[in-house]
Amino acid sequence: MGAGAGAGGGAAQRTGGMTDPTPSAAESPWAGITGLVKELKRCEAAGATAAAVVMAYVCIDAMAYLSMPADKSEQTRQDFIAWVDGYLKAHPDQPYQYQGLDVYAARCAVLHAFGSEAALHRTDPKIRRFGYNDGGKHLLDPTKNLVLIATASFLNDLVTAVEAFLQACEEDPVLRARVEARLPKLLQSFPIKT
Repeated sequence: MGAGAGAGGGAAQRTGGMTDPTPSAAESPWAGITGLVKELKRCEAAGATAAAVVMAYVCIDAMAYLSMPADKSEQTRQDFIAWVDGYLKAHPDQPYQYQGLDVYAARCAVLHAFGSEAALHRTDPKIRRFGYNDGGKHLLDPTKNLVLIATASFLNDLVTAVEAFLQACEEDPVLRARVEARLPKLLQSFPIKT
């Protein structure tokens, strides 16, 4: 696009050397979800495992927000736990199967302190703490109430959970309507033409 292009008539204007984005009508309203999953996969592929784990918890938060009851405007711990219990499943031969409260406490530990312990762990010793390993199997140490989550498995399980959630949206018109009403509020990225 030349320097004078885009002036007037509502067309994109040049700003700071970049063209303002104008989303096309064909852009999917579901792009916020697919973009989030792609970002998570890019982090993992680049070897940014900690960033991928952080993105995993952000993704679950977003899915909990989208799926919460229609009369709510902010998700709660219970919405997060319900989404995990409904969709996030480990392979049957894993020694640890995800529990919503464990995953929520791990989310709080990572997002609030970039650690493995949150206030929930201190108030309820039955909630498992998560550490992370780069192997394929989760490792469970019941004597320490600790699970070493295999990050590759966790991230794969989350992508599968998001796919199951999207399938549920296709099959359940009430869920789909609730999710579609909230999709515009998700963080979106738009391509900028230079």
